[in-house]
Amino acid sequence: MMKRMIAVDEEKCIHCGMCLRDCVASCLEFDDQKIPRYIKDGEKMCLACQHCLAVCPTGAFSFGGLDPAASDPVTTVDSAAMLGLIKSRRSIRQYKEDDVPAEKIEKLKDMLAYPPTGVNAPSLCFSIIATRQKMDELRKITYDCLESIPADSPLAFLKDMADKSLQAGRDLVYRGAPALVIVSVDEKKAAETCKNADPIIALSYLELYAASLGLGTVWDGFAVALAQHFPKIEAQFHIPKHCQLGFVMALGIPAVAYARTPQLKTDNVEIIE
Repeated sequence: MMKRMIAVDEEKCIHCGMCLRDCVASCLEFDDQKIPRYIKDGEKMCLACQHCLAVCPTGAFSFGGLDPAASDPVTTVDSAAMLGLIKSRRSIRQYKEDDVPAEKIEKLKDMLAYPPTGVNAPSLCFSIIATRQKMDELRKITYDCLESIPADSPLAFLKDMADKSLQAGRDLVYRGAPALVIVSVDEKKAAETCKNADPIIALSYLELYAASLGLGTVWDGFAVALAQHFPKIEAQFHIPKHCQLGFVMALGIPAVAYARTPQLKTDNVEIIE
């Protein structure tokens, strides 16, 4: 865990108090010279969210030994382009044989530090199966497990669906994807009210960022259900011992391209004034 030490460049500090006002834990105060510092026991209260570092207009505030100058400047995103990305996002169930390029896997990995979690708890762990070879090994294990499902099992319907898909040359569970992202959650660290939501939020961010990289994704509830039923499958996900499976997303280079967005409506939204 990052050390919660703070440092303020007194020559750069303009004493505006923005760091104090934006501190989520209210653990900062001014000293006699109007230089920000921790209140008593403030370091223990700190959530390590780095709002103080991010909000300082002059880059005077350092947190955990980090250099503010190394942060990316905040830029605005064109709202029409953002909406276009959201509207054009599709669940992809057709993938090219190619592996996802290593540099794109690396970009996805780096992005996963940024999705929000409840009370900024470092509760999520991620595993990425990054090659088709490894995915094919997982597929074999998965379909061997599917074959063992008895007719009276709650998962019998999934076995029947998978059998029909295989006969048609399709991979029902992983959709033929060459990569898989597994999110697990440390329930001891996660906020009680957010432990189920945090993995979904992380994958929602990943899904949109992956689309911007030219990658397709699909939410893989079938993989989640099977992993929860078969420890042999879950073992392939490399989930840390202290974590529980949150959710799974398959991804790869799409073998299908959409020409336009669907035409959806929001009739089920109530504006309360």
